[in-house]
Amino acid sequence: MINTTVIGSPYEMSLRILLMLDELTNFELDEQRICAIDFIAVYAADFKLLDENLHGYGNYRYSEYPARKNLAKDALKILVLDGTVSFYPNQNGFTYKISESGRKVCRELTYSYAEEYRIAIRMVSNKYDLSSGKALLNDINRYTLRSLQEVYDE
Repeated sequence: MINTTVIGSPYEMSLRILLMLDELTNFELDEQRICAIDFIAVYAADFKLLDENLHGYGNYRYSEYPARKNLAKDALKILVLDGTVSFYPNQNGFTYKISESGRKVCRELTYSYAEEYRIAIRMVSNKYDLSSGKALLNDINRYTLRSLQEVYDE
């Protein structure tokens, strides 16, 4: 029997990216900002944005961030090929924006996690300047170092 899971897969990431882009319709986001926004959203309590993290409090949660880049890349390929996300070339690579087909998919995502994720995305967009990924990455780096220190101190 083949053991497959949706958790931690490009498919799971693609659903979150769709929800993110549906919330942030005024932005064309590059892959780096998509990864950073997603990471902060799922660990929003760590970043003082929500009361709880959507993905829990594991000691090594910050080690997930580098792996997210490959997941996001694979998820974006799926979304572009499906026509749910459009991409736009620029001098630094590509930016991405949800399509009408993607919005239709998002209207079907009505479970509680989807709504909690949307709330987290709105909180991220209220706190950070999303036109640049600099502040996002600075905070991720700062909290990563703090998390490593907490694990080391245990």
